[in-house]
Amino acid sequence: MRILDRYLIRGFAYSFAACLLLIFILFVTVDIFNHLDEFLKNSVRLWVIFSYYFYLLPNLFVQIVPIATLLAVLYTLSALNRHHEIIAMKAGGVSPLHILYPYLFAGMLISFSAFLINETVVPRASVTSTAILEGLIERGKKDLSDKAITNVTLNSADNRMIFAREYLIAGQTLYDVVILEANANQTLKSKLVAKKARYEDGRWLLYDVVRTRMDRRGNMTGDPVFSATTELEIPEKPEDLIRKTSQVEFMNVKQLGNYISHLSGAKIVQRLSVDLETKIAFPFVSFIVMLIGAALAMRTQRGSAMVGIGTSLVVVILYYGLHSICLALGKGGFLTPMVAAWLTNFVFAGVGIYLIRRAS
Repeated sequence: MRILDRYLIRGFAYSFAACLLLIFILFVTVDIFNHLDEFLKNSVRLWVIFSYYFYLLPNLFVQIVPIATLLAVLYTLSALNRHHEIIAMKAGGVSPLHILYPYLFAGMLISFSAFLINETVVPRASVTSTAILEGLIERGKKDLSDKAITNVTLNSADNRMIFAREYLIAGQTLYDVVILEANANQTLKSKLVAKKARYEDGRWLLYDVVRTRMDRRGNMTGDPVFSATTELEIPEKPEDLIRKTSQVEFMNVKQLGNYISHLSGAKIVQRLSVDLETKIAFPFVSFIVMLIGAALAMRTQRGSAMVGIGTSLVVVILYYGLHSICLALGKGGFLTPMVAAWLTNFVFAGVGIYLIRRAS
């Protein structure tokens, strides 16, 4: 790597780290004020609050890294413009495209890093941060062993829909459980209501169970049957239960793909397939905003740096707007999942390549 390349990357790295830290501090400050009533009402300890934001950090990193990338490259190149360093590099025979190479490399590296973090760290960290928020902060529990996830919904592989008010992670226990069991043609055939379900000795046991049979029209047939304890025969283990609670952030691409393969409803398969493709496509936003931001900030005419900054911010707003529209159309069935997740990336990558060619 040339000395010039190391110089450019080092300047960008400092700006990128500063932007990440600043955005994270701003987010945490705003979020603390949003939850301030809950902190005070439930007397939440400082170490619980610290733990929550610590485990929230990986997910937050994936979400804010495109904005940090844009701001960092704009600041870095604007500073080089302001001190006439880009003019000096061009005068020394360095082409604009070669000036951009280190930034494009950094953008791709950031994108792949965000993808890996989203696949390996985010699912487990999201489970813990959600459990701390819903168990300790919102419900006022005092110990990390009381971490819980509320409003659990699980589509089991054997035509069962399982609902629970709360899942206590440490105790591997579901509370206020409702289980709807359907036939192969998706007609409801029975309903189970239980006070709790606990995972013991490799199996799920239901306690204080009331079972009701249904006819083809969904009307109750016969009297409800009560039992103090009964076994719930489902293949999911506690760790599977956490991943499959219809919260996409709890699963990586492989786990979400396996989950979708066991579903039969067309609408939920379409919606989750869009989420699956988005998990792959979204981390590469950093590289795309790097293309656009770097090309616009490279202009050395008077006043063009501020124009580039303003234009780049508008482009990012347009990106997120178009991306949201595509996702909505995809989940509504008007676009295929792959097109819905990737269309905006390809459109704005084309814009970025066009701007790079003009800058060079």
